[in-house]
Amino acid sequence: MKKIFLMLIIMGIFVIPMSNGNNLVWAGETDVLIEVLEKKGILTPQEAKEVLSEIQAENNKEKATVKEVESSEFKLPKWVENTKVKGDFRFRYQYQDTDEHGVDKESRDRWRMRWRFGIETEVNERWKTGFRLASGGGDPRSRNLTLTDTFDTSDVQLDLAYAQFDPNKHWSLAAGKFKNPLWKTKDLLWDSDINPEGISVKFLNYKINQFELFVTSGFYVLEEFKSDTSDPWLGLIQAGAKTKLSDNLYLKFAGAFYSFQDLKGNSFEYSSGTNSTDAGGNLIYDYDAFGVDAELGIKLSGLVPFVGVFGQYVDSDASRNDVGYLAGFKFGHKKVKKFGQWQVKYNYRRLEQDAWPDFLPDSDFYDGETDVQGNEIEFKFGLAKNVTIGLDYYKAEPIDRKPSIQEDILQLDLVLKY
Repeated sequence: MKKIFLMLIIMGIFVIPMSNGNNLVWAGETDVLIEVLEKKGILTPQEAKEVLSEIQAENNKEKATVKEVESSEFKLPKWVENTKVKGDFRFRYQYQDTDEHGVDKESRDRWRMRWRFGIETEVNERWKTGFRLASGGGDPRSRNLTLTDTFDTSDVQLDLAYAQFDPNKHWSLAAGKFKNPLWKTKDLLWDSDINPEGISVKFLNYKINQFELFVTSGFYVLEEFKSDTSDPWLGLIQAGAKTKLSDNLYLKFAGAFYSFQDLKGNSFEYSSGTNSTDAGGNLIYDYDAFGVDAELGIKLSGLVPFVGVFGQYVDSDASRNDVGYLAGFKFGHKKVKKFGQWQVKYNYRRLEQDAWPDFLPDSDFYDGETDVQGNEIEFKFGLAKNVTIGLDYYKAEPIDRKPSIQEDILQLDLVLKY
């Protein structure tokens, strides 16, 4: 009876404060109290030991209950745990200068920005879906906003919206508006802002001896005419491989065939206006084409940890002016992701008038036109993790058309990724 009475007193001392929100029980104070009761002969040493054990057991039980309640109250839904947020922000200063026969024709300064915010959620182990919003207007080759019009509000567009099915590590299927799945060494043919719409199937991560193989196919919708069943579209397939030639040397290459349907006889809203057309302004070729990309890279030690050379080539079905190519090199770090990393990249390109549809090439290089040639040099430096500063210089001019106006563009970029 005495033991029960003492237990009630001691339990009351510690349990009541816990019920009022104080979960801190100091073992030292408990030991002192039990020791006093033992010295006064109220408790035997064995009884004191038993009391301490029972109090500790009650405390542990209470803590476990509180932890379970907190866990059940604040546990996030499974779909939230499987959701990723991605995006970036770019702030740019751009200087543009045009010359005709060595005479300065026009100079222009612009401050621009680009913002992108995306969410991707795993529906289950094999399915995922996502979307991305981006700044800019309707032009698929530019997400830039030019700072102008006395602080006017800016447009936001749906940049991505897709479903993706990955049945295993070798296959991936996507439908909707998705990132360009083709492997590219540069942007001779495809502006980096273009996100195709349609269906894509990828075969990847398959090794035969020292070769890692990949295949990408796609069906992309280019236009829809409500009064015409011959809607333009693109079917493509790209096959390539990556191999290690030694521990530090690799080679990656791919060939692609592009089958454009019903481009001939049609015109397109975001055309640069440099392909061959008839009197009505409609294209006279379908632009079926074969393209090649290749890159050779080597890892080094010291100040320059990586050096690579790369190239692109395209040949269309046009009867003339049907070839384009790009050749370049890069050195520094292979990728710039954190402070102190850097990279220098250079390329020369030539894209003849009908080598490729003029609504697809890089819009920063002579406004994305065909029948152009010139140089590009880039420098990128890591200011912090996921923060870079970059300098990009273009010097381009027409190949054949007159007047021959030379264009120089200098871009200074601050980019933050998350």
